[in-house]
Amino acid sequence: MSTETLSLIAAVALTVVGIGAFFHYFIWVGTWPRTSGKVVGNDARRAAHQQRDQFSYFPRVEFIAANGQVYEVRGDVGRNTEWPLGWIVSLRYRPGNPKHASIAKDWQRLLFAGVFLGFAVATWWAVLG
Repeated sequence: MSTETLSLIAAVALTVVGIGAFFHYFIWVGTWPRTSGKVVGNDARRAAHQQRDQFSYFPRVEFIAANGQVYEVRGDVGRNTEWPLGWIVSLRYRPGNPKHASIAKDWQRLLFAGVFLGFAVATWWAVLG
C-alpha cells in the first residue's frame, strides 16, 4: 500500500473515532441524569504499558439513583494515586441501567473527542494538500 492510501485510511479512521466519541459523549451520555456519589474504595489496575509496580486506581463509587436504590460502580477515570475515600464525585448514569455510570467530566470527554478530530484535520490536510 502506498503512503497516500495509508494516510487516507488514517484520516478516515481518526474522523470516525472523533465524531463517534463526540456524539457518544454529548448526544447520548450527556442526556443521562447527573448526580453525586461517594468514593467507597479503589480498584488498582496495571496497564500493559506500565511497569510492574505502577498502577492506575479507579474509584468504586456509591450513589443513589432517581429510583431510590443505592448502586456501586467502578469509575471510568484512573489516577496514579488512590482516590480519597469519602470524596464526593459527580457522575452520570444510564437511566435504564444505573450500574452503567461515568464519572468523566464534560471537558475530559470534549478533550478526548477533540484530540482525535485534531489529528484527523491534520491528517486530512496532509493528504489533500
